[in-house]
Amino acid sequence: MTARRAWVIAVFVMVTLLPRSASAHVGSPDVFIDGLAGAYRVFVTVRPPHAVPGIADVEVQLTSSDVNDVRDVRIVPLPLTGEGARFAPTPDIARRSPDDPRMFTGHLWMMTAGAWQVRVAISGDRGEGTLSVPVPTMPQATLAMTRPLHALLFGFMLLLCAGFVSIVSAIVREALLEPGEAPDRSARRRGRVAGLIATCVVAGAMILGGRWWTLEATSYAGYVYKPLEVTPTLAVSSGRLRLDLRDPGWIRSRVLDDFIPDHGHLMHLFIVSPGLDHLWHLHPDQVATGAFDARLPDLPRGHYELFADLVHRTGVSETVTREFDTPAIQGTALTGDDSEWSEASATTNDGRIVWVRDDRPLKTKQLTMFSFRVEDAAGQPARDLELYMGMPGHAIFVKRDRRVFAHVHPAGSAPMAAMEIAMPSSRSHAHSGDRLPATVSFPYGFPEPGDYRIFVQVRRGGRVVTGAFDAHVN
Repeated sequence: MTARRAWVIAVFVMVTLLPRSASAHVGSPDVFIDGLAGAYRVFVTVRPPHAVPGIADVEVQLTSSDVNDVRDVRIVPLPLTGEGARFAPTPDIARRSPDDPRMFTGHLWMMTAGAWQVRVAISGDRGEGTLSVPVPTMPQATLAMTRPLHALLFGFMLLLCAGFVSIVSAIVREALLEPGEAPDRSARRRGRVAGLIATCVVAGAMILGGRWWTLEATSYAGYVYKPLEVTPTLAVSSGRLRLDLRDPGWIRSRVLDDFIPDHGHLMHLFIVSPGLDHLWHLHPDQVATGAFDARLPDLPRGHYELFADLVHRTGVSETVTREFDTPAIQGTALTGDDSEWSEASATTNDGRIVWVRDDRPLKTKQLTMFSFRVEDAAGQPARDLELYMGMPGHAIFVKRDRRVFAHVHPAGSAPMAAMEIAMPSSRSHAHSGDRLPATVSFPYGFPEPGDYRIFVQVRRGGRVVTGAFDAHVN
């Protein structure tokens, strides 16, 4: 057996690059939901705090037809599960924007890391309704003190310390004197000694306080979210990819044996090329605790990056990511919900997907409805759309430098598994037995400016069809 053949058959490829920081959506922490609160359709945006405890920003946008029927909007944070989810505190009143009567805004404290929800309650002429929005709170960093604030607080501290020393010295020096009596030499000496002792006490308090502050800062640094790590192992001869997850240590409640299905699969694996001209959407099987195995299709030799979506039983979703290199793989044909797309073979004769948009530029931090129309070969709205993993469609938003990744559905950016925990009655936008419309929409807001590629996937006649669109965000 030649060395090359032995390498092809027996050698596996291990990844050497470190994973980037990742959370529920890589670089895209905001949650966007298109849902119903009773009789009212609302678009909700929740921007979780960067540090926890912290303040989340909430925006609730009504449709034009509902704007005159709604009297007030109330918002409240709750744990996603457990007893705390049953007993809501007094909600905050969201304020209606004076510039846009459809928009209500509010701010909520999120006190701990983990699975939370923002419950939106609406009262109006057509009764009351509620909508629960799953919000994973992942403390991403500590908030550094600015230099001006540091200087200001340090000045106040020196002023307080000097005042304390002066007060102690004056008390010891003059407390026993009669009114108008001047302190003698002995009294002044007692005052200086008391001042020296007070200075030592203040210095000791400052040293101990500094050490306490350092310990608290170190403790909180350990509280900052650490994403799951993944080690891909590629068996070239069999065309299989094994993913081994590892918890680098974050909070004790996170485990690797509590993943639940989202759209019928425990893991949604996306593999992309650096130029985003190749996309594979696969669904590995769990073969052991924290270990998944996927059968690969034909994979050209090259450098790739993977993004793997998972949902814990708590409702917290995570996306792990890693880069890897591979030789050419001769894999197996894709089946079921697995799909692939290549820019070189994107043109088909049986129709296309069209991005329905206006001329307005895309902006960051702005909720936008991205609508796509599926057309048949004659350019007419397609009539053969089917549910794809329980949804009319799936969209993947990827920044060109791959520092932003988000897997979005018509209901929003939160996983359906988490939505069903928050509201057990929630289901797909599609209606069983009804023909699906040819246009599918996704609510999303870009977290940062730059160039993006949007992948849209639908199922037509038993086949998964993918469209790719480029977007520039101001």
